[in-house]
Amino acid sequence: MNFEPDDNQAAILDGLEQLITTQKIEPPKHATFVAFSETLDAELAASGFLDIAREDGFSPLDAALIVERIARLPLCAEVATSALVGPLFPIDALQRPLAVLRGSPLGSARFLPHARSLIVVEDENVSLISLTPDRVVPVESLFAYPYGRLESVDGLAVQRFGRDMVAPVLRRWRLSIAVEAAGLMQAALDTVLEHVKTRKQFGRALGSFQAVQHRLATAASTANATKWLALRAAWSDDEAICAMAATYAQDAIPLFTYDLHQFCGAMGLTLEFPLHLWTYRLKALLGELGGSGGQARAAAELSWADAA
Repeated sequence: MNFEPDDNQAAILDGLEQLITTQKIEPPKHATFVAFSETLDAELAASGFLDIAREDGFSPLDAALIVERIARLPLCAEVATSALVGPLFPIDALQRPLAVLRGSPLGSARFLPHARSLIVVEDENVSLISLTPDRVVPVESLFAYPYGRLESVDGLAVQRFGRDMVAPVLRRWRLSIAVEAAGLMQAALDTVLEHVKTRKQFGRALGSFQAVQHRLATAASTANATKWLALRAAWSDDEAICAMAATYAQDAIPLFTYDLHQFCGAMGLTLEFPLHLWTYRLKALLGELGGSGGQARAAAELSWADAA
């Protein structure tokens, strides 16, 4: 795999940087658990970035590069599902923002308070439920994403896509989480690196202590591995490789977030310090993936099926 962006990808990323610059994005000035930007979300949709995987000559890898970059921002937008899962559906079948739930449509889901379509993935079917804001109950959350839930689906329009859609949606869902996790990890690491350069203990910058340097090097390796595994999965768009990328991210998140907060001491646990805007989102993704064995089991089963 070529790790350097080609000319088209470089142009996409340059255009994305210009959009980000015009938005003048900064961390929230007031302590908050949720940092969703409706303005950024709308601009990304209007600019066409979230539909890039539908365009001729482009692929999920191009969409993944966009998802990874936006995940590094201190404000969140509904990007990963729209850019990676959305293109599996007919363009006229859904309205964004999107939310995803596995199993029951009545669980709590990220972005549901703003979503216009809910994708529900069951064992034998994928459903697409059209939403109106008055049907969603906001759910208080610590995880920096807006959460909500439906009390019922009575009277809502439901489209069913059948069993054949289950595997593709799960593949792209796992990919979307792995790519978003990669961006969140890099932004969290950058924040901590800046902190240890300026924060002093015993008359020295924290980053000058060898023990801190060793653990930061491990965190950097983890962030890089998560990114390249996720981008490889996007390049291949293969079920087993997407499951392995999600498995790696899931296994890496707990120790990664623990170490970063340790480097920041008590400050890392405050809302005034922006680290939680990325690490709490990582914890949300960790919970969405389910138990630690779930994705690993899926990766093993899919790899064994390919080998057989």
